[in-house]
Amino acid sequence: MRIAIVRNGKELGERAFLEIKKVLLEKPDAVIGFATGATPLPLYEKMAEDHKKNGTSYKRVRAYNLDEYVGVDKGDKASFARFMRDNLFSKIDIDLANTDIPNGMAEDLNAECERYAEMVRANPADIQILGIGRNGHIAFNEPYTKPEEPTHIALLTADTRAANAGAFKDPSLVPTYALTMGINEILSAKRILLLATGESKAQAVYDMIMGRDDTSCPATALRKHPDVTVILDKEAASLLTFTEWENAAERRAAEASAAAAEEALVEEAAADEAADEEPVETAEETAEEEVPAEEIAETAAPAEE
Repeated sequence: MRIAIVRNGKELGERAFLEIKKVLLEKPDAVIGFATGATPLPLYEKMAEDHKKNGTSYKRVRAYNLDEYVGVDKGDKASFARFMRDNLFSKIDIDLANTDIPNGMAEDLNAECERYAEMVRANPADIQILGIGRNGHIAFNEPYTKPEEPTHIALLTADTRAANAGAFKDPSLVPTYALTMGINEILSAKRILLLATGESKAQAVYDMIMGRDDTSCPATALRKHPDVTVILDKEAASLLTFTEWENAAERRAAEASAAAAEEALVEEAAADEAADEEPVETAEETAEEEVPAEEIAETAAPAEE
């Protein structure tokens, strides 16, 4: 899990867009899983801006969304289908025929869940964008949801309904149910990009990264995924101290330093051993070599009396 901390929404959008652009460069016909809500808006604004300025194309992209309210028509301003159309799809060149979102108005909701689950199985996302709820939910998988449960009808908690009330004229109109992809379906994506902003998400972010590894915080399931990028603003990251990671980094540095010192000692010992094996000149031999030939001759002759 890689974590990036940014200063504001603009930086979040720019940093997150790097992950999307990377996928598009590798695979122009990528499958992208989208999320709704205020958090990913800076990313969608950056995608629209880049498309207009640089012509980045989404014509071959296939897109699907995590969830949708039950009983809300796709044309309603509070629907997630309308959210995606207004905030992104109408601003890029994506083919709407290549977009999909659960139909919360379906006559047979169970059949719609089965249809969507099959679609996800057939088209695993190359990158899945996620937000996180104040209680740690991802998509609408509320606490204690079984990870293996596929696309299903979710009963929304009071906290989740309150957090989503802003999209409705009256808080009492927030639906009680939603259709949502399951946790393991989310984990089937090749890459995951989770975005979180604001102090209200700080506890959920902490629990996701440092808390107990159980279903009380659904987002802890992301620890099992091999390629997760988390982008946070300072407020959302405010409970993270990274002390454990810093200690681990210091420990690794100390181990590397000790290994280097040991290697140096081995090399020094080898050099000493090699030196011991070389012929050693005696002091007399050295002195003899340094005496000029004429002096040697004079020394060899008997002294005159």
